[in-house]
Amino acid sequence: MSNSYPIARVVLDTRLPQLDRLFDYAIEPGVEVTPGVRVKVPLRSNARFAPGWVHSVVDNSEHKGKLAPLAEVVSQAQVMPERLYDLCDEVARRCAGSISDVLRLAIPPRYVRVEKAWLSREESPVPAGGDTDQRASLEIPTWEVYAGKSAEDMLEPGTRWSLSTPYGVVEVPQGATVPRSTMPIVSLATTALSRGQSTIIVVPDWRDLESFQKALESSLAPEGLAFLHTQQPPAQRYQNYLRTLQPQPVVVLGSRHAIYAPVSNLAAIVVLEDGDEAHREPLAPYPHTRDIATIRAGQDNAALIFASMTPSYAVRRWIDMGYVSPVAPTTSSRAKVVPTALTTSHDSFSSPARLPSLAVLGAKEALTRGPVLIQVFRAGYSSGLACEACGERGMCRECHGPLRLPRQSSSPSCAWCGVTVSAWSCQECRGSRLVPRGQGIGRTVADFGKTFPGVTIIRSDGEHPVASVGAQPALVVATRGSEPIAHGGYSAALLLDGPAMLSRESLGTLEDTLREWERAVALVNPDGTVYLTDVEGPPALAMSAGNHDQLVRLELSERESIRLPPAVRIASLSGPASDVAPIVASVIGSCAGVSSLGPVPVGGGVVRTILRFSYAQGAEVARELKAWRNKLASGPRKTAGERVKIVLDDPHSLDALTSE
Repeated sequence: MSNSYPIARVVLDTRLPQLDRLFDYAIEPGVEVTPGVRVKVPLRSNARFAPGWVHSVVDNSEHKGKLAPLAEVVSQAQVMPERLYDLCDEVARRCAGSISDVLRLAIPPRYVRVEKAWLSREESPVPAGGDTDQRASLEIPTWEVYAGKSAEDMLEPGTRWSLSTPYGVVEVPQGATVPRSTMPIVSLATTALSRGQSTIIVVPDWRDLESFQKALESSLAPEGLAFLHTQQPPAQRYQNYLRTLQPQPVVVLGSRHAIYAPVSNLAAIVVLEDGDEAHREPLAPYPHTRDIATIRAGQDNAALIFASMTPSYAVRRWIDMGYVSPVAPTTSSRAKVVPTALTTSHDSFSSPARLPSLAVLGAKEALTRGPVLIQVFRAGYSSGLACEACGERGMCRECHGPLRLPRQSSSPSCAWCGVTVSAWSCQECRGSRLVPRGQGIGRTVADFGKTFPGVTIIRSDGEHPVASVGAQPALVVATRGSEPIAHGGYSAALLLDGPAMLSRESLGTLEDTLREWERAVALVNPDGTVYLTDVEGPPALAMSAGNHDQLVRLELSERESIRLPPAVRIASLSGPASDVAPIVASVIGSCAGVSSLGPVPVGGGVVRTILRFSYAQGAEVARELKAWRNKLASGPRKTAGERVKIVLDDPHSLDALTSE
C-alpha cells in the first residue's frame, strides 16, 4: 500500500540491539517535522511508544505496507544534527555497538525549561562567522617556542600532531596559578576563535577542567566558551550543549562526552593525556576518546592534537608510522630528576622507610623556599595488614580479599567487598592481632610528621581533595593524580613507591607510571629538584634524562612481537562459555588471521576470551561481533541484559587474564 504523506526516518532511543536501524513513520498533515528533533513513535501497537530522533524526512519508503504515523513531536529543537549522527554511526560501527547507545552518550537528557528558553531567545542572531568585535578583542596567549611550528601551522585542516606540553606553572591575569601546559592549547583555541572557528578540548578529570577553565577565562569572554562535563548540574549541561548547536564559533571544554559537541566550523580537536584511563567510556559500546577524536577529525577535516607530557603508546606508535607529527618546545623548563638509587650517597641517619637520606636532606632544604610535593601510590592508612605473630597476610573471610586500614583509628576492612572485620584470627598460628603492612597515604603522613616536626602537612587524595596550595613552606602528600597546584610551583618533589607502581600486573603499568611521574614533575619549579626513590634500571635512567623514547620503543617492539596492543586490535568477550565459544569460532572461521587467548574463568560461571586481529581486519571483525550481539539479543533466551559483553580495544581486559 502506498503512503501519501511525507516520511520521517527515525533512530530509536533504545537499548535493544535488534532495533538498531532506521524506522519509517508517516508524517500526518499539519505536523511539522525537521531532521534532528526528538519524537515519540509507536512500537508494535499504539499503546506503547518509544522515544527517538528524526534522522531525515523523505518522500518514499522501502516498506511496502502502510506506515504508522509519528505519535508526537516532543520538541522543535534539532538536537541531533546530521554531522552528529554520522559521527555516532561510525563510532558504533568501530565498537560493534548500537548507534542509539552512542547518541545517548552524546546528547544530554532534555530539560524543558532550558530548551524553551533557548528556542525563544530574543537576541539578534550573530552571523555564522561570530561576533567580529569579540574576535578582534581576544587576548591570545603567547605561543610557546616550538621548533619551526606556529599556532597557524598546528591548525592546518587535516593535520595530526603530538604536542609535548611545557613544564612548570604560570599565573594568569586573574591571579590564579595554572599548569603552564595549558598555555599552548589556550593559544590554539583563541587563535581559531579569532578566525571564526571552533575548538574542542577534552581533558581527563576535574583538576584539568579547573585549570583549563581558569586559563581560558583569562583570554575569552563567557560567550566564547561552553563547558560540557558530568560534574555540571544536568540543566546547565543541557544548556551548554544547546549552545554548541548554534552557528557561532565556540571553544568547548569538557570531559570525554565533550568530544561529541556538534559545533560548527570545527578547526581543531585537542585531547589531553589520551593515555589516561578516564578517556575510556564505561558505558556501552565503551569507546575511547582517542578513537572518537580520530574519526571526527577525519569527518570534519579538522586538526587533531594529542597533548601530553609524554606521548601515549598508541600515539608513539603513530609517530613512528608517520601518521602523527611530533612537536616539542625548543627549550626545556623541566626540573632536574634525581633517582636516589643511582646515587653514591648512603643513609647516615634515621629516616622513614622508602625515603633515602638524600631525599630527606633535599626536602628540608627545599622547605626553606616553598612547598614540597610528596607523591605516594596507595590511598588509605595502610595498603595491607598482616598477623603480628607470624606475618601471614590478613585476608577477608567473605571473599578472601586483602584486609586494609582505611584510617589509623578505624577497624580493618576488605579492599574488595568492603566488609568490616571486628574479630580476626590467623589461619596459620591463630594469632588475633593485625599490624600494618605496606604504606598508604595515611601512614605516610604520620611518618613524615615525625621526621619533619613543626612542618605543616597537607593531605590530598580521593577522600580529601585539594585543588591548590599557597607558596608557604609545607609538605603536600598526595596520591598519584591528586597533586594540588602550588602557587609559584613546588620547590621540590619526592616520588615514592616507584617499585610498587612498576610491579603491578597490568599491561599499562609502565605507561601509566611514566605519565603520573611526569605530571608531578611538571608542577615543580624549573630550578627545583625531583627525587625518584628506590627505582633503578631503564625507568630511572629515562626519568633522569627526561626522554622516554627509547624505553617506550623497546616496549612497543616487544608488544609487536607477541601481538599485544597497540600493535594489534583486540576484542574482549565475557559471558557463559556456551555463548562465547560459538562467537569465537565464527569470527576466527570467517576472518582469516584472527587469533584468541582464553577462555579464562572470571567467576560466576562467566569466562573471558580475547580476540586479536589487525587494524585492516577491524571493520570485518566488528561487523561479525555486532551480528552476534544482535542475534543473542533476539534469540530464544533473550534477556534485558547483555548475554555476552563485547568490548573492543580495551587493554585492561588483558589484565584479567594475567591475574587469574
